[in-house]
Amino acid sequence: MDGYRQSSFDPDAGDRVAKQPKGRWWKILLATLAYLIPLFWLWERVNFPDSLGVQIAAHGRVGLLENWYYSYLLLGRHRFLDIVTFAYMWAPPVGYVGWLTIPSLKRANFSLYSDSSKGA
Repeated sequence: MDGYRQSSFDPDAGDRVAKQPKGRWWKILLATLAYLIPLFWLWERVNFPDSLGVQIAAHGRVGLLENWYYSYLLLGRHRFLDIVTFAYMWAPPVGYVGWLTIPSLKRANFSLYSDSSKGA
């Protein structure tokens, strides 16, 4: 029984640690820049939000959130570039919400003729 008990016993020695995929942060950074650079260019071209009479005094993240809040004003001018800017601004948030909700909608049964007693 001398070899049964060890003084250097590690209970987690056999567990494998999941590693993050290499290059993930670079991909996120590049995707963010690929989205933000054209967005800022579009804002500059339509002079958003200054041309709509909105003065945003906040800086940083709060200022960006205010830009999204006032983005509905872009639809009021009915110019092509304003509509494109609005659609470009709202495509990622709408896509993210859709990505979160579509799997739950696929599992839901909306049929009028479904047997609700099964599986419940």
